[in-house]
Amino acid sequence: MSTSAINLADSARPLPRKLRFGSFEVDLQERELYNRGIRIGLQHKPFRILELLLRKRGVLVTREELAQYLWPDLHVSFDRGLNTAVNVLRRTLGDSPTNCRYIETRSGLGYRFIAHVEEIGEPDPAAVAAPAHSIAVLPFDAAPSDSTLVLLADGMTESLIARLSALGDIRVIARTTAFYFRGKHNRAQAQAAGSDLKVRTILTGRITREGEWLRISTELIEVESARRLWGDDFTTLPVGILSAEKKICEAVSQTLGLPNHRPRPVYKTYTTSFEAYQDYLKGRYFYSKMTEENLRKSIAYFESALKQDPGYALAYSGLANTYSLFALTGVLPAAVAHVRSREFALAALQIDHKLAEAHAALGGVKKLFEWDWAGAEKEYLTALDLNPNYADGRHWYAALLCCLGRMEEAMHELRRAQELDPLSVVISTEIAWTFYMSRDFQAAAEQSWKTLAIEAKHAPAQHTLGLACEQSGLFEEAITEFENARICSGDHPVTIAAHAHAQASSGNRDQALRTLRELEEISLRRHVSPYWMSIVHAGLGAHETAFEWLEKALDERDAWLVWMKVEPRFDPLRPNIHFDRALQRLGLL
Repeated sequence: MSTSAINLADSARPLPRKLRFGSFEVDLQERELYNRGIRIGLQHKPFRILELLLRKRGVLVTREELAQYLWPDLHVSFDRGLNTAVNVLRRTLGDSPTNCRYIETRSGLGYRFIAHVEEIGEPDPAAVAAPAHSIAVLPFDAAPSDSTLVLLADGMTESLIARLSALGDIRVIARTTAFYFRGKHNRAQAQAAGSDLKVRTILTGRITREGEWLRISTELIEVESARRLWGDDFTTLPVGILSAEKKICEAVSQTLGLPNHRPRPVYKTYTTSFEAYQDYLKGRYFYSKMTEENLRKSIAYFESALKQDPGYALAYSGLANTYSLFALTGVLPAAVAHVRSREFALAALQIDHKLAEAHAALGGVKKLFEWDWAGAEKEYLTALDLNPNYADGRHWYAALLCCLGRMEEAMHELRRAQELDPLSVVISTEIAWTFYMSRDFQAAAEQSWKTLAIEAKHAPAQHTLGLACEQSGLFEEAITEFENARICSGDHPVTIAAHAHAQASSGNRDQALRTLRELEEISLRRHVSPYWMSIVHAGLGAHETAFEWLEKALDERDAWLVWMKVEPRFDPLRPNIHFDRALQRLGLL
């Protein structure tokens, strides 16, 4: 290949240092890519491809041009290497060759960058300054070979995030996003993480063993200057770790000069039992995994924590949330989950009526099982007043608003939740779900791609992407996404139901009936929501049967019914008077 065959300098436009497209920003000087302000690792050759496509945006770039740009001295086949680099770039951008938003493929010829691109000038520092009081607690370091110490370090990180969040006078990055920065312990790494997260300060720490004692070393770093604002070492027996947490929070609050007009739940000790604390941390760890097996483990650990300390309100809240999730995921019938979730939420409130997690848990009970919409909203608002940094609480409140059709308010709460937890795939998927329920299917698809750029095998995002494609008439793409969701979820019934509905909507009735039979066979082994069965029959045009399943769902107070008012797949049923009657029973009409 001749290096003189194509003069890239003649055909390419000059570029400024920074460009923006979609939710992405690219710094060509530093060769860095950002998604919503978070730096994303992109290998050298995929980045070079992006650079050339941006330079020649709107114009077809042939495979030969790209090969010359990447391998100017190569004289053998480049196809495999180029295909790999393009696929890596696509995955990073959450793009698809069949439903492209950024990179269009011209089969056998090359690629064209098709998205709108903005040039970014050097920002006014005042315009992009982090909030006056903002912090990220990075995962505390511990020797990887010591699993008990790693658990303690992770638990201490999560506990410090929760305690600082409860202050309300400071923006605190939530756990999910903070844990993406595991291993960033030296000052330069912490400063870079803080810059990515747009916070003023970073708290780092390390836990080591010294015989029976633990040594906890902490540093509070100012992001802009990398200056150490505060630091200390604490030597304690394991039972004293809760006291160390309290001292660290007090020191951070005093160092940052936080206002004193709010009560200080940060100083509260929720249990004095180190064993209960350890079990609670394990329960939280398994809860975050969100699979049926791990959720069952989380229940066992929360129950063990309560055996150690029957007054541990946070453990009761953990149980309440887990049983509510059991109903949503179909692990338990709603009637069973309702009784347990309500019992545990009320137990938590009886112990501590100012615990945000307990009010949010009760809000979930009132929303999912009791259809007490005003009561649910009151509990969520109370939780957020007690802890404005409670990202999960904002997410759950947004879901309530979406169920009620208050879409703008829902999206506002979700955006606030995302500011606190920008890398949460759960919140990102909820944004896509809300777009879907709002009937903005293009936005739902785009948001789902953004989620999949963070976690490529996140089944709920694949499921929501499939729904958006189906409602847009892209049946082949929808069926592919539902197949992906089935694989990644282990054939969860909700993905099978969605798959059957899409097959029916695409005109493949026979295949839809075969998929329905799969769902019926699964229902002999585990609980399958009647709501999901109704969805399938609505897609098949069997409206009478669909209403029979909806009636069964109403009798069982199925947790998924909360979405009935806004679910697009129920549109064919809306003209029927039975649909309005069902909404009346739900209190949604």
